[in-house]
Amino acid sequence: MPSQPVTASGIVQGNISTQKIKLSDGNEIPQVALGVYKAPNDGSTENAVKWAFDAGYRHIDSAARYNNEEAVGRALKDWTQANNVPRKDIFITTKLWDADQSKAAEAIEESLRKLQLDYIDLYLIHSPEPGAESFNEAWKAMEAAVDAGKIKSIGVSNFDAEHLDALLPNVRIKPVVNQIESHPFFAHEKLREETLKRGLQIEAYSPMAQGAALDREEIKAIATKHNKTPAQILLRWGIQLGNIILPKSLTKHRIEANSQLFDFELDSDDMDVLNNLDEGMKMGKLGPPGTSAPASPGATRPGSRRTSGSGGLAGNKLQMSSS
Repeated sequence: MPSQPVTASGIVQGNISTQKIKLSDGNEIPQVALGVYKAPNDGSTENAVKWAFDAGYRHIDSAARYNNEEAVGRALKDWTQANNVPRKDIFITTKLWDADQSKAAEAIEESLRKLQLDYIDLYLIHSPEPGAESFNEAWKAMEAAVDAGKIKSIGVSNFDAEHLDALLPNVRIKPVVNQIESHPFFAHEKLREETLKRGLQIEAYSPMAQGAALDREEIKAIATKHNKTPAQILLRWGIQLGNIILPKSLTKHRIEANSQLFDFELDSDDMDVLNNLDEGMKMGKLGPPGTSAPASPGATRPGSRRTSGSGGLAGNKLQMSSS
């Protein structure tokens, strides 16, 4: 990596193209990805991916369950050829859906075909459903795909500490990330700590709380202080926490704005304010509930769980409400 300046707090300061985190397997992952959850499998997603690449993104986060791997693959092929960018400079993540854990090898081949790739940079088990026996068996197939050069790194998504502990004793190749919901209003700090303690990096989906709290006065005040948008403040919080962040947008100016995170730094006062905003505002039903207090008496978001629905290689429509 090229030499990068370091801020007063010791944070390496690059840009969206160069800012990477080293994984436990030695591979590097760009710290900011364009998420394409709920993005359609058509030209709008292709445009969004191309706009992201134009803005400097080098990481796209998709999933078989999103039913848009073909659009990502078309955009990747078109943009890299048009701009003479080698495949190795782009990082692609996709995921194994619950219903496909029993046929993981087949699911990996289908994702490779749809993405038009020879290998996937990061492949995740989308959730621990339907249980440990199933995801442990799927993991063996994922390890075999790493051995075959079809996948570079493997990890998990929406795993609680108990799920990690049901997987880790049985692995030959360790998972490198756990992708979970995390933002200032639901930091998921206990699970973050437990995940990091086990040697996995955190990937944070819904890093802007799906836009639900951008008008909060505390956020707007910090944004004004730094001449940034509230969304950029929330994303910068995740970066300074060390998360790999996955902002999602199909709008060109927002995609571009979400890339402009490396020309400022939140100070300790800003971070204190943001760190004290956690009120259990969980946006999605997928994944463990965490340990945050409910936002109000009787609130169900923090403890909400989702059950594994039907779907899989047949590609049923997405019913989830989170990444």
